[in-house]
Amino acid sequence: MMKCSIPVIFIITILVSNGCYNKVAVNCTNTNYISKNNVNPENNYENRRELKTTLSKSDFNVLHEKYGLRCSELLSNHFYCNICFDSNENSLTSYDGRKFNFKQEISSIEITNECLNLISSMSMGSNEYSTFLETQK
Repeated sequence: MMKCSIPVIFIITILVSNGCYNKVAVNCTNTNYISKNNVNPENNYENRRELKTTLSKSDFNVLHEKYGLRCSELLSNHFYCNICFDSNENSLTSYDGRKFNFKQEISSIEITNECLNLISSMSMGSNEYSTFLETQK
């Protein structure tokens, strides 16, 4: 009886852990978090990217001169990023759960540019970036 239960427990553990793998846990409150309901229709994970930053919400209200949008608008509205402010790290987690860390001392413009560089090099992100650039013409 014991021999049979070990493989069953192993399989259940694998299924449960894989089922949770694509969900990104974020410990943010409504006061320091921007989250939208829209997701990229091509995104099979049906989630949004997660940006954690040591910077404040007001730091991301700065205008990104190249695009004429505030950094928070650019990332949340056009590149499907939820943003957790006043975090203990600067990182971007992609749709598939990969995490990219940024340096600790960084401005909102720099972190926005880093995010755009990363996203534009990703498979779904490159399409999002191309679409966004078309709307800028």
